[in-house]
Amino acid sequence: MIHRLIHALASSKNEAADDVLLEALRLGTDREKAVAMGGLFKRQTNRGLGGVIGEYDRLPEPLQELVLTEIRLFNHAIRDSARGGEVARRLSALRLVALGRQGRMAYVLSENLHDPEESVSKAACDAMVGLARWAASEVKRLQTSNDVRFDAEGHELLPAEPESFTADYLRLIEQRGEIEAAVARAIDIHRGRHGSDLLRAAMLLADNPSSKTFQILQATKHGGQLPMVRRLQQKPASEHVPAFLLAASVAQLRGSFGNVFGHIDEPPVLDALLRKTHWLKDHGLQLCMHQVTRGVWWDDTALAKDVERHTTTDAARIAEWMAVSGTHDVVQDERILKLVEKAKDDFGARLRIFRTIIRRKRGATTHLIASFMDDTDERIARMAAREIVRRQPADMESVLLQRASSGAVSVRQVIARAIGQIGFESYWARFDRLPKQTRKQAGKAMLKILPDAVNRLGRKLSTGSADQRVKAMQICHELGLAEQLREQLLKLCTDTNARLRSKAVTVVGGAASVPSDVLIDRLLNDSDARVRANTIEVLETKRRTEFLPILAKRARATNPRERANAIKALHQMRVGSATTQLQSMLADDRSEHRISGLWALRQIGWWQLLSEVGRLAKSDNNMRVRRYALAVLRGVAEMAAEQKKAKQVVVAKAG
Repeated sequence: MIHRLIHALASSKNEAADDVLLEALRLGTDREKAVAMGGLFKRQTNRGLGGVIGEYDRLPEPLQELVLTEIRLFNHAIRDSARGGEVARRLSALRLVALGRQGRMAYVLSENLHDPEESVSKAACDAMVGLARWAASEVKRLQTSNDVRFDAEGHELLPAEPESFTADYLRLIEQRGEIEAAVARAIDIHRGRHGSDLLRAAMLLADNPSSKTFQILQATKHGGQLPMVRRLQQKPASEHVPAFLLAASVAQLRGSFGNVFGHIDEPPVLDALLRKTHWLKDHGLQLCMHQVTRGVWWDDTALAKDVERHTTTDAARIAEWMAVSGTHDVVQDERILKLVEKAKDDFGARLRIFRTIIRRKRGATTHLIASFMDDTDERIARMAAREIVRRQPADMESVLLQRASSGAVSVRQVIARAIGQIGFESYWARFDRLPKQTRKQAGKAMLKILPDAVNRLGRKLSTGSADQRVKAMQICHELGLAEQLREQLLKLCTDTNARLRSKAVTVVGGAASVPSDVLIDRLLNDSDARVRANTIEVLETKRRTEFLPILAKRARATNPRERANAIKALHQMRVGSATTQLQSMLADDRSEHRISGLWALRQIGWWQLLSEVGRLAKSDNNMRVRRYALAVLRGVAEMAAEQKKAKQVVVAKAG
């Protein structure tokens, strides 16, 4: 009963239905509240969803989680509630912007920062700081977690998902841009008591050069520039360390770094700093920062001595410092290869170095990543292959092909999945342009490199246009894959398209496991003469005596091509009546049969009937027959001349 009532209310166009459902949401039991919430979600009106926002703090925890899950339904209602006159609802709307991670709604927070009601402006500021903290931490999490994790026993836990990672990362970056713009605008305009909180939000987001809040330091006449400079000249909080290190690129801040380092003693701040500096260099923080800001590294001798006196775990930490040192990728690769050599017997250290390398931007060099594909541990080699596939460098195909036959089984599987489509489609596109012998050799090579090429060809046989399926059958025929694709070819033998049936019969005839009944059925029952003629050619290659009665009958068929093929097949099987049938065909009243008879004569090479060919060339009443007969005579003359010339050459050599 209640479900029918809710359905009626959800379908109603009367605003009073929203009031009824909201009343149930306020006064009902937990079960009734859940049902009422479902009705409000179905209606999706600003009035109803705005009421849910006002009741959010009093809702049961499961319903609050449901609201956050479906937060996108509330965007318009949040905007209207945040601009309304009811303070409690405005506060709830502002909180939902932060709790629901709605970066695109940051403009709503900006509008409420200057509200005369202190509780509203404070809630807007807190929500903006919360969004900034979430955006900064989530970007770092995605940047550092796009790899494969292992448990204590070395088993793979989370395989990399390049596509899903890219989608999540792009959505987050888009939202982060809105948040950065809102924070930068707010700190520029706002002069109230919440300036310190907005400064904290700006510092949280100033962790990369493209950040809109970091660009405040280079902006002219920006209201937040002076507070940010003053804050960066002081000891940083642990959450502001990225901005503190990045500020080394700003000229007016470099001079204060040395003085600041000497006074840093809080463990969280030191830990955050040391992860990004070469603390192994005798804990000389000023020297480390000097190396970071200038992008300088030691010469090979100094590095070798430094690596020699530390463990393999320390070598991995040195690689982390190099990754943030600002030196060129090529220089980093040269140095890090020495660290990898140091850690050749330590899987954990090599894994840590590898994870450091894959944090580089997409346009960075992938030479070092490719070198990890030759790692002695299959897991690291597999991750390196996945990373190469994710980054797709210009030389990806050649890099992967070099390891396609020599790598571990799982690595070869990753490579096959990655370049399988590329390699197969490349061969498919070039097939028609290649010479027959060349394309056969290329096809054999493709089958060795791409284990799933046969499956891809099978899908081409099952889908696509008629021309594509004919092309797939030609590839199948030339590469000798009829046996492996037997089922798809047999299905094409009964296709509605006669062109496909005729080609399929020719190709499937090369499979030894195909029963003769299939061929006989096509020969006797197919409505298309091309299919029957091609079937006869296949039966000819079989050379089985049980086919003789059928072929003898087809030697008198009404279709000229079918009849000529049957005569040729009988001659190949040493049946004496083939000559009689051929003479009868050359004397047939129908011109197309006489032409097909001449074709059969040339194929068989029965030159005892040359006199009959000469008669046709001289006196036949059909011009096409006379021309074809003359072409046959010309071919015989040329063949005789070549034989005579070859004999003379042999005699001359013998003499």
